[in-house]
Amino acid sequence: MSEFHVAARMQRHDLHKLHGLGNDFLLWFQPSVPEGASELAQRWCNRTTAIGADGLIVAIDDRVAPQFVLFNSDGGRAEISGNGLRCFVHALAARRGVDELETLVSTDAGDRSAHIRGALSETSLVSVGMGAPNPGPSLEGLDLTVHVDYRRADTVDLGNPHLVIEVEDPSAYDMSVVGPAIEAHFMPIGINVHLVAPTESGVRMAIWERGVGVTEACGSGACAAAAIASLSRPDQGVFEIVMPGGAVSVEVADELTLIGPSSYVAAVEPMSWA
Repeated sequence: MSEFHVAARMQRHDLHKLHGLGNDFLLWFQPSVPEGASELAQRWCNRTTAIGADGLIVAIDDRVAPQFVLFNSDGGRAEISGNGLRCFVHALAARRGVDELETLVSTDAGDRSAHIRGALSETSLVSVGMGAPNPGPSLEGLDLTVHVDYRRADTVDLGNPHLVIEVEDPSAYDMSVVGPAIEAHFMPIGINVHLVAPTESGVRMAIWERGVGVTEACGSGACAAAAIASLSRPDQGVFEIVMPGGAVSVEVADELTLIGPSSYVAAVEPMSWA
């Protein structure tokens, strides 16, 4: 797809589909969050009866403070998404017709910095600041041995909650079974569940995403996994996180920086799905 076509489609249409390593989103440019956005997310994200996606991003293109608002496919409003934020910045820059953009994005988890080069291409590399990791919910009363044979488990808060569980082989478990069983302990708020195994350059990870289910990738989860991995490797500044959909890099410093691709899929006419 040429640079002209990416920019032209972004400018002609308000609803688009993009993905970050297979974690896909409908991105809807609107002046504010529409009434009924939660219900529309459930309807539009259905993979059988509608377009299909892991979530609906309402993109508010304020030139001073662009705003990112995410509804998961179950209709729940999520605080942040690393993959979704990369797709948002890709779409924002292409819609403005610029190939490079550095901006601060307002999210429900706080302001997040972002930088993209090659925004007018079908696939771009995007860097987003994901904030500093904080301790997540307590594990008190949770017996993980019922679900997995694990080495250690830690929770991390990046504006949204994550549980990072180290196992010998993440692919040995069915995340569609293990994920919801473990997440049930944290209801009604829920939690993102990640099974990880260390590699030479970072970790391998399998994902159960709160409000969505099994996903190909999770950007904030990759950051949570890197934050935990850095505890035993304090001299390592960059971690490669390998997920079913592909790999991202996470720089660990005072804040976590997520670096990975965003890919444009298509423009969508929403009226037939409304």
